[in-house]
Amino acid sequence: MCTVSWLHEDGGYQLFCNRDEKRSRAQSSGPHVETREGVRCIAPIDGNFGGSWIAVNEHGLSICLLNGKPSAGPFTSRGLLVLSLIAARSMEEVRPRVAAAGLAAYAPFTMAALMPGSPAMVAQWNREELRTNLAGDEMLPLISSSFAPESVRERRTAEFAKMPGVIDAAAMSSFHASHADGPSAYSPCMHRLDAETVSFSRIRVTPREVEFHYSPGAPCRGLESEIKRMERQQ
Repeated sequence: MCTVSWLHEDGGYQLFCNRDEKRSRAQSSGPHVETREGVRCIAPIDGNFGGSWIAVNEHGLSICLLNGKPSAGPFTSRGLLVLSLIAARSMEEVRPRVAAAGLAAYAPFTMAALMPGSPAMVAQWNREELRTNLAGDEMLPLISSSFAPESVRERRTAEFAKMPGVIDAAAMSSFHASHADGPSAYSPCMHRLDAETVSFSRIRVTPREVEFHYSPGAPCRGLESEIKRMERQQ
């Protein structure tokens, strides 16, 4: 359950993610820097299964995953797939990695991959086939919900469409913190009796640097963000 958007900038981009989860889930760790296959990356770690839903590496590649349609398991945690892909050094390297990942082990998902200078790639796995859209910008925003998924997608997309003609990082952040007609299961900043937006992540990639801003709570609360930075490698 998530709401994801992004914004292209000169030489880079910004990626925004609300993570919605059951209140019974274990708390996730904040972002930390580690090295995978010789590539430095930043990712928060899920408190239940040890994977991640969002990560960025020193080459400016970001991977963000949203849950797909509920399906009978058992399955390997989808968060482990994110960590297995984040060592890719280019968008061209992501596609064969996904195709070779043994997707039958995973429940349905939607995954966005971003790299400076190119449109986002959005891959969707439904347990039967993998569909890849190399013009993923046209799919903004990405939304998943286990509750009334179509209605939630319609309401949050309508709220996204209310943003002004010139969309900047402040407008994107406001969208992710918004409650529309009030905090509910339908608002981008989601609040239900059994679940809520549990964190807000913002990744900023510039020609020289990679930043990961992480707030361990709903963005409407204005909690101080934990920030990790590293030099970008061309």
